[in-house]
Amino acid sequence: MNQLTLIVVVLVVYMAAMLFIGWMGRSKSDNFDEYVTAAKKGSFLLVCGSYIGSHIGNGVVVGGAQNGVVYGLAGVWFGVGACLSYIIYALVMAKRMKKEDCLTLSEVIDKNYGGRTCGTIYAVINCGAAISIMAGQIVAGKNLFQYLGLNPVVGAVLCTLVVFIYASMSGQWGVMMTDVIQVAVIFACTLIALFYMIGSGAFDVMHATLDAAEWSLFNADPEAIVMNAVPGMLYGLISCASFQRNTSAKDEKTAFNSALWGGLILLPYVFLPVLMGMYGKALFPDTPSGMILFKVMMEAFPPFIGALMIASLMAAVMSTVDSQLIYVTASVTKDIYCQFINKNADQKKLAKLGRIITIVAGLITLYIALDAQMITSMLSYAYTFLCAGTLVMVVGGIFWKKATKAGAIASSIVGIFFVILYKFCGVNLPFSSIFPILPSLIAFVIVSLCTQPKNQIQKA
Repeated sequence: MNQLTLIVVVLVVYMAAMLFIGWMGRSKSDNFDEYVTAAKKGSFLLVCGSYIGSHIGNGVVVGGAQNGVVYGLAGVWFGVGACLSYIIYALVMAKRMKKEDCLTLSEVIDKNYGGRTCGTIYAVINCGAAISIMAGQIVAGKNLFQYLGLNPVVGAVLCTLVVFIYASMSGQWGVMMTDVIQVAVIFACTLIALFYMIGSGAFDVMHATLDAAEWSLFNADPEAIVMNAVPGMLYGLISCASFQRNTSAKDEKTAFNSALWGGLILLPYVFLPVLMGMYGKALFPDTPSGMILFKVMMEAFPPFIGALMIASLMAAVMSTVDSQLIYVTASVTKDIYCQFINKNADQKKLAKLGRIITIVAGLITLYIALDAQMITSMLSYAYTFLCAGTLVMVVGGIFWKKATKAGAIASSIVGIFFVILYKFCGVNLPFSSIFPILPSLIAFVIVSLCTQPKNQIQKA
């Protein structure tokens, strides 16, 4: 059996297993609330494994290897930011959000500000960012098929199809259960690859070939380090995927510990894909960074290890896409359809609608992924856009008693305006990936103080 045949067999078996899990979990999503929260019975293993699965996806695996080629060891900052996002979420938000007992973060926002405007703004911005994040993951499947000499469109379609079938069958329970398995596959395969690298003298080759500067954590300009680490870290405070897992946990203790340990367990792992990228650069210096991980898998490792690594790559794709997908489904159904179209829809109708939205979101994601290239750039842009438009609104509304709806709306408008200035108008901003948060905060404070309720001003 040649290597390509072995890879195809492994992929078929793996994807069939994911679909089987989705089929087994059909009873876990009898109504809409169960579909998006796993009936709020998530154990530590399920919720923590799902946290790890969300970020261990291609941002950390394929994106980490790609960054290893571009930045050397400094390519690890994207993964570090991802880990810190969970730790920050645990310390700041986990218990507070669990007490809110809401299905979506938009509901929490509306409870703090009153009305539906702020929650709707968050829902719209977040759905756009989530689709961008999902598309960034599907890019890896497309690139893999392209490297194998197969049709890249087929790769993107296949990855998308499998994820959306099992997610639509079993909802959040299926997402968390498959995430746990996918994380186990990724951890096992990359550790096997690391031991092989050590045994075959890979680190000697890397030290002899690569520049000494590439072994520095700061082998990148400050702007690049901030862009890779900080937006993703701040995203943890307003992450829809984290909120959905938090809501799915069986109690506050599980919600807190799952997020905290998810970040701590993942932190040492994020170095491994970066080292694999550096190894690939040492062996194949002319290979494009986006293809380096596939090159290492196919040509530097024995066939069986390479096949296992391909399986882990598919696990990485799926483990990030499915979690974002469930929140998009929940947000569009609960925050838009129920709020503005049909307030009296029953649970069965909502569950059916949720499955339809899952398919539509998959098609949109697939369309975007077919033209996308750089994984971590897409993720960083999505985090930047989401943080600029919603970070101050969400955190300020929860922790500042003088926050007002007008201030929240102003913060969102100003933040998005500054993103547009530097993304589309060519305006240079210092640390542009996070700079929009500053004017967003200033607008939030000023407008909130100027729009305090009269009775509150009189009491003061």
